[in-house]
Amino acid sequence: MRRFVGIILNAKYRVEKDHKDIGVIIPLDDEELKFLMTKALRRYFNALRSNEKHIKNVENYLYGTMQNLFGVWWNKQAAREYAAKHPEEEKPADNDNSGLYY
Repeated sequence: MRRFVGIILNAKYRVEKDHKDIGVIIPLDDEELKFLMTKALRRYFNALRSNEKHIKNVENYLYGTMQNLFGVWWNKQAAREYAAKHPEEEKPADNDNSGLYY
């Protein structure tokens, strides 16, 4: 369990480090992010259980899953902030949640 938490934190730090120039900070106490992390972890363990994807390295798969989740979540947050600051621009139709695990 300790190793998995470390992998998740490393993925978070990597996304923050890769986008340090634009000030990416990912708060793990965000309610939406907690929900998405839980959902991503469920999918991760289901993929391991089903062996459908023939995962060879479970730690690398977890790292990639979490890194993708944090990147998508941050992009969605940044888009919301941009839309709030620029209301005159056209908004996406029907609350587009593409890319998030809904």
